[in-house]
Amino acid sequence: MIRTIIFAVALTLVLAACGEQTPGYPARQAPAGVLTDAAQIAAGRTLFHDKCATCHGHPDEGRSPRADFFQPPASDFSSPAYRTADPAYLFWRIEVGKTVEPYLSRGSVMPSWRGLSDEEIWQLVAYLRARAG
Repeated sequence: MIRTIIFAVALTLVLAACGEQTPGYPARQAPAGVLTDAAQIAAGRTLFHDKCATCHGHPDEGRSPRADFFQPPASDFSSPAYRTADPAYLFWRIEVGKTVEPYLSRGSVMPSWRGLSDEEIWQLVAYLRARAG
């Protein structure tokens, strides 16, 4: 009986941990036009190659071989889901990196990019959405 209870509790915890849920994040509104403006997207591309490609880029963009061993793996942002991802969520993830749950306990190595200006983070968001397949 006790084994059945322990098994049921363990199974429940494993199943709950496997569910992907987006944590709460602040509502933000992108400045008018930033997500579609070619100059903003180009600026985001430059920032991506300078700050993000080592972990999130493709090998021809300077991705580091050590990024292949990240657990969880770093996203490469080619999924069509990023084209329609909530810009406020992308902004928040860039801003906070691994410093919040559930990313901290899952072993994320992404740094917080709070040192970037809001404008630069929105440029990255614009580029990530444009980069998506």
